[in-house]
Amino acid sequence: MNEDVESKLRDALRPVEPRAEFSRKLLARTLSTQAAPSKKPKVSRGAARPLVGWFSASLAACLLVAVGIQQQLHQQRLRATGLEARREVEQALRVTSQKLNLAFEAIKSQSTAPSDEKSGV
Repeated sequence: MNEDVESKLRDALRPVEPRAEFSRKLLARTLSTQAAPSKKPKVSRGAARPLVGWFSASLAACLLVAVGIQQQLHQQRLRATGLEARREVEQALRVTSQKLNLAFEAIKSQSTAPSDEKSGV
């Protein structure tokens, strides 16, 4: 029984030469469509709307990413500027502290000087 099904299937699937009438009609239709000016197929607006929606959504996503990156870069610049200002303030405070210490030592050394210099003798 299995061989019978296989032989029927082979017979059904073997190539068959088309009839002459079929070939003539096909050739005539092909020539008539080539000779006639091509008409643009109508594109329904409903088919284009999903594409417009995806395009709009992708454009909005790109803009959001660009704004986010720009904001992050701005924050990094502000942070770097703030750190640089902090270093400068710390350096200024160190220099001020050193100068105040020198002035304090100078005043302290003058006040502990012997009383002979003060009396002018």
